[in-house]
Amino acid sequence: MITYSQTTWQVCVAEPDAGVCGGGQVGVFTPGNLVIQQGDMIEFTSHNIFLGGYSLSWHDIQFAGSPANNVMLQVPNVFEPPNSVTTPPFNTPGIYQMECHDFTHCLLSAYLCDGYTVEVQGSCAVTADFTTTALDFCTGDIIDFTNTSNGASSYIWHLDEFTFATTTDAVLSFGSAATHDIELIADDGAGCLDSTTITINIDQASDAGSDNSNIFCNINDSIDLNTLLDGDLGGNWNETTSSGQFNATSGFLDYTDLTEDDYSFEYVVPGVGVCPNDTAIIDIEINQEPHLAFNFSNVNIASSDSLYIDFTLTGVNGSATYVWNYCDGNFSTDNSPFWHKFDTAGTYCVCVQVNNGNGCVETFCDSNIVVFDDAGLDLLNEIDFSIYPNPANEKVNLKFGSINESVIFELRDVNSRLISTEEIYSTIYSFDVSSIEPGIYFISILSEKGRTTKSLVVR
Repeated sequence: MITYSQTTWQVCVAEPDAGVCGGGQVGVFTPGNLVIQQGDMIEFTSHNIFLGGYSLSWHDIQFAGSPANNVMLQVPNVFEPPNSVTTPPFNTPGIYQMECHDFTHCLLSAYLCDGYTVEVQGSCAVTADFTTTALDFCTGDIIDFTNTSNGASSYIWHLDEFTFATTTDAVLSFGSAATHDIELIADDGAGCLDSTTITINIDQASDAGSDNSNIFCNINDSIDLNTLLDGDLGGNWNETTSSGQFNATSGFLDYTDLTEDDYSFEYVVPGVGVCPNDTAIIDIEINQEPHLAFNFSNVNIASSDSLYIDFTLTGVNGSATYVWNYCDGNFSTDNSPFWHKFDTAGTYCVCVQVNNGNGCVETFCDSNIVVFDDAGLDLLNEIDFSIYPNPANEKVNLKFGSINESVIFELRDVNSRLISTEEIYSTIYSFDVSSIEPGIYFISILSEKGRTTKSLVVR
């Protein structure tokens, strides 16, 4: 109901039938022209007026154009308090002229509020309404609001106190948990508005993180699977395979000598409210680690000699590749034992990177290769000799180009431990190695004038 109050009357004094206002005027009627909606009412509050000994007691306020909307406004006398009167509802749209008449004192015709109008507008036909799939959602959800309003030409969407859209339908998504009011205001473009509001609740979605796959090699080690996560902590681990070496309480996987295979684990973060559990799948691929062992150590050779690089492989796939480095600027890709010659004296290495072709790559090194310069030694050309077969596993032959005196034969291992020695007088000398351990050995021929040393590989 719309309420108006007149604080001062406009009074026109004239003969009852004069038809004109022929006297003084007292006061002003303040509401002015009124615009109300169909079904509204008007409340008038009267104040006592005393004019020249006359008091206005009863007045009939009419609204021309709607005779049924008549109301009597009573002003008892100057000494009593003001009172109010309310019109019936204005149920018919239109423009009404206000007419006020004094019935009590015929000589005092008070045309109160004459000329003022009341405009009654028809009832609004616009209704605001919209739907959504639910009232409870999770952070990250795409929330569609479908407009089902009638009679509107434009819309305003409010998120709490802020406008977020002016389209017919609306979409929202939230990044944090909260409760929000969603209001839709529908406007028919002719001054009629309607609105409706719903309250939605946003729960924090669980985030276990992204799925990921990892490759590990079956060396003596373990991994904390929690370090592979990029989501929320506080979840629960579960293995969906059967490694037998996983601790679901701590999330630790011991993959020491674990069989080459694929293993899968689930990390589950419980949901909150309407939000479901979230699961991250962590896949672990355990592959064979290559192993290479050198069959020499603390090697000392002459610069004129070559080093037989012997090694033993385990866990190496047939597709494995090798890159050898000798710390002398040379490289090779040999995949079986071979000879390498160092051109100058110095300390060198023998290193190899073995790529097993399955994500497992290992590097093995021996950096104790000492090459001494034998160019200044008075080596006996006449006792230059060859070794055959080399490598050997039974009988080894030494053949001398020429020999003019007896020489001393020595067989030593890589640690310089003397294995055998003999004095030689002939140009061909044979000895048996079937009883000694496989490995690299060194044969030295000594005379009064110097020493000649060459390597022998025993298999």
